[in-house]
Amino acid sequence: MNLVETIQKNLGFHPLQKIDPNTQEVKKPENMSVQDYLPQAAIPVVLLGLYKFSRTEEGNAELLKGELQNKLLKTIFAKNTQEVIDRVAKYTGNTSEYAADKMEIIAWEALHIIRTNLSTETTDSKIKIFFADQRHNILVHLPASLQIGEVLKDDTIDDRSHKMEGPVSSYMHWIESFFPSSDRKKEENW
Repeated sequence: MNLVETIQKNLGFHPLQKIDPNTQEVKKPENMSVQDYLPQAAIPVVLLGLYKFSRTEEGNAELLKGELQNKLLKTIFAKNTQEVIDRVAKYTGNTSEYAADKMEIIAWEALHIIRTNLSTETTDSKIKIFFADQRHNILVHLPASLQIGEVLKDDTIDDRSHKMEGPVSSYMHWIESFFPSSDRKKEENW
């Protein structure tokens, strides 16, 4: 399953474009309104927030079984919520209020899909693996100018090598799937 595409289809949004590997940006279609363009930034950003939130046992338990309140974005992004919303709004040309409303809908749809596809007996490692498998699908749609990795304190999010595609890159991403995922910074891998 590609979580990005599933959310886009379920919510009736226009298909998201992958970033250009050279510029790390997405070219906005000329005839697209700013409201229709919002999902291009909002879906990958919300999913990255869920990815980061799922890195802890407490976060996973809350995602799978928790009685979450109406403000799911606040739960996912905590103190960074407004900054994340403002970056998405500015990138897409929307108001922060409009972006927040749509991002909340996207977050709840993502949670619905996750809960439907992962049973309530799912272990902590299964949800981490689920999101690790989705990470590449998310990153190839994330415009670099949002600099969400800076906000989430994860420099691997904005790293170009994680967003590359093609025969060699696809093979390398396939190999990555056999290794346990981690949230280490680039420097810690050496």
